[in-house]
Amino acid sequence: MHELPLNLGRLLVKINRICAWMLLIFMIIFLISGYAWSNRIILPLRSATYMHTHLDIYLVFFFLVHVLISTKFALARWRVGHERLVSGLLIIVGVISFCLVLSIR
Repeated sequence: MHELPLNLGRLLVKINRICAWMLLIFMIIFLISGYAWSNRIILPLRSATYMHTHLDIYLVFFFLVHVLISTKFALARWRVGHERLVSGLLIIVGVISFCLVLSIR
């Protein structure tokens, strides 16, 4: 199996880590805004509702990028499939998943 060029691999690791940190931030915001929305405390109702219903798309985006990059690395470690085919399939899965989420909104 052909391995990623070192620079691309490092870039993907950095993107993956950034996505993990962004996920943490957005999950905290999502949980606090949901709690504030349902219990009418911490934040004004309008702010909590807005944050909870409009920031979820960013949460989904960072989740998909993080999971798909991690899946790519896991499949490469396990030597599953051809690298370009796996990458292409994961990109297709990511785009379709994000489009489905957008269509639900």
